[in-house]
Amino acid sequence: RKASGARRERARQTERRRALRQQHEQRHPKDSQSPRESRMTAVTDDDERQKATVYYTTKLPYYDPRAWVGELVLGLGPRWRLAQEVTLEDGRKRATDLDANGFELGRLPKITEQPKTHWLDAKAVAAELFPAAEAVLERRFPGAKALVFDHIVRGLEGPTLTSKPVPYAHNDYSVNSGKPRAKALLRDFATSSTILDEVMTDRVAIVNLWCPLSEVRRDPLAFVDWRTTRPEDLVVVKVKYATRDGETSVAYPSANHEWVSYPRMQPGEAILLKTWDSPPEDDLVPQSDSSQRSRFAIHSSAELTNTKGTDEPTRESIELRAMVLFHPKASTELLEKPFVAPHIARLDAAENKGFEKRVSTTLVDGDPRAFVPVLAPITATA
Repeated sequence: RKASGARRERARQTERRRALRQQHEQRHPKDSQSPRESRMTAVTDDDERQKATVYYTTKLPYYDPRAWVGELVLGLGPRWRLAQEVTLEDGRKRATDLDANGFELGRLPKITEQPKTHWLDAKAVAAELFPAAEAVLERRFPGAKALVFDHIVRGLEGPTLTSKPVPYAHNDYSVNSGKPRAKALLRDFATSSTILDEVMTDRVAIVNLWCPLSEVRRDPLAFVDWRTTRPEDLVVVKVKYATRDGETSVAYPSANHEWVSYPRMQPGEAILLKTWDSPPEDDLVPQSDSSQRSRFAIHSSAELTNTKGTDEPTRESIELRAMVLFHPKASTELLEKPFVAPHIARLDAAENKGFEKRVSTTLVDGDPRAFVPVLAPITATA
């Protein structure tokens, strides 16, 4: 009798999934094209614009977690891919600004002082590149305090902290998860909880420095201009780690998105990429133009059409993730002891190649009316 009940329950779940798919396909016929894993190819006759392939997440507004449980892995399963035509604009031929667009081109010449394999040593990165990256950001934001808290190498094989390019449109945080993450990172190093709370009342940003380790001839990093992003473009991914919970975001397709990349990047160049910024009302000293300030930039590795099937070398890069603290006390009173990035501390334990252990991921649809995801507040985030 129990086995029969289980079979009936599986049949009901199967029928429910089928009904959800049919309902979605009737209301969103463009989202239902086959194959589901089709790609987005940029189409242009202008040589200054590159053809490329990127991936979005399929928009499923009638998502039911009970019906789709087990199929959610950062929006990358076959059911969750959707193709649209996009164009990669040449960022070298247009003005880009971190606070206007969410990204800009800069430099980190320190990388060129050592062979690329040198940066497979995570402790060397922490000792040499972290201070250089923090200096770049503090020059970019005079008066602010920058602290690198994470890094990863892509395209090179190494014992720790290496990975492949991320081939889908996403952002590293949800719109409400950046400041809680920064606060959690600082908690063990702050002079007091009172000072930390005070610093958190002002603007906090999280900015990545994305740096090539060799000339980028394939899989460049591409970005969506913040000014073409809308609240309904994103869905929250709730991530559970062994010791904390976090939130990231994946992107739905939009005809409004303007994609930008910087062709043929060289070692010594660096993209400053904003992955989170406080809303304007957090500014302790209001800025006249803060209402237009970017909060983040959706980004993805882009597969260039002209490199498919070729022997172009794999893209080799390193990215450093830093929090930028704007409260005046962040530079003078915040830290009781030197800040140590948690992934560097984990290296001593030789666990999981320095990465946090991820337990599960769950896709949670956001509120389309505002950049406020529909889920309970969390205390520590990705």
